[in-house]
Amino acid sequence: MIKQHPMKRIYASIALGLGWLLFLALWLFYYAATYGILQNIAVFIVSIVVVTAIAIVLWVPWTMKQV
Repeated sequence: MIKQHPMKRIYASIALGLGWLLFLALWLFYYAATYGILQNIAVFIVSIVVVTAIAIVLWVPWTMKQV
């Protein structure tokens, strides 16, 4: 069986990480001051969950093909 090179997924993962950092920077710069500490922590946790879910959806199909 020929192994596939996941270059598009690697680039998408890099873009996902950079997009998440950009989101956090914009959130902290523009919106964080108007929310309380617990709400800001909640936004941070939800953003991690969303990024993780996207990464899982991105990589699981490729991983299943490799097994």
